[in-house]
Amino acid sequence: MISIGFYGNDDNRAMWRQRLTPLLSDFDIVDLESEAGMHADIALVWAPPSGLLAKMPNLRGIIMQGQGVDHMMGDDTTPRSVPLVRLVDPDMSDALSHWAILNALDMWRDGAQYRAQQAERLWKPLEQRPATGAVIGIMGVGAIGSVIATRFASLGFKVKGWARTKRTLHDVEMFAGMEALPSFLADTDIVVSVLPLTPATSGIMNADFFAGLADGAFVINGGRGGQLVEDDLLAALDSGKIGGAALDVFVTEPLPATHPFWTHPKITVWPHVAAQTNPQTAARQVASAITDIMAGKVPANKVDWDRGY
Repeated sequence: MISIGFYGNDDNRAMWRQRLTPLLSDFDIVDLESEAGMHADIALVWAPPSGLLAKMPNLRGIIMQGQGVDHMMGDDTTPRSVPLVRLVDPDMSDALSHWAILNALDMWRDGAQYRAQQAERLWKPLEQRPATGAVIGIMGVGAIGSVIATRFASLGFKVKGWARTKRTLHDVEMFAGMEALPSFLADTDIVVSVLPLTPATSGIMNADFFAGLADGAFVINGGRGGQLVEDDLLAALDSGKIGGAALDVFVTEPLPATHPFWTHPKITVWPHVAAQTNPQTAARQVASAITDIMAGKVPANKVDWDRGY
């Protein structure tokens, strides 16, 4: 029998049991922090306590309940010899692309201004921006970013993509490496980050980054909170260099009630919901990864510890 140690609440563990039952023939899913869980073969986790996985003598694989792996990368006690698998779920890619497009179009069509005018019963048409005039930059053109980029391009916008290494994408002007970042930022009206959090991307959205964007640019962060220097964003918003921001991820989550982002008129706060894991579609990936790991095979979407994703 395959033993799966689950880190999460009882309701979520029951839900995963239900979803995995048609896909795995002989398994049990138990609380990771129980004695049985500590002897499990597989850890199905999101952000377990530091050092917990290192105590598991039978651990053969770690499977994330979402796409991010920065929690694991930040814990140097996590066994590097054990395969780490992240979810790459088309349903999540679709959801995140919808969220990015929603926020970008809302900004481009002055949604916030019209909502404010409605509250004042003010009928005042604003000058419309060109329907396809925005230059949109996507940071992180992988499984998710490529979907976002191509969907913006299909709407007629000029789309740029920035990645760690060179790649090509139809109808998207591509840039690669830190040396190309200034060229990527130049004239960009809306920038969308779906980057993983690595040492190279930590704090990448800083004062210099904002200065390189078009005046009044809009920032959309669906990657990780650690990529954004929060004080630099606030300064750029208050100076008018940045026109607004939609943020789904933060350095501290939940976002503290006293944080200035909550009340800033140019910031929209989303509670890390841009792309929530869909257990119905993700369960197939989890079951496949478990099957491969237990058979001694390399699972799909195995994380490269050196790259950080």
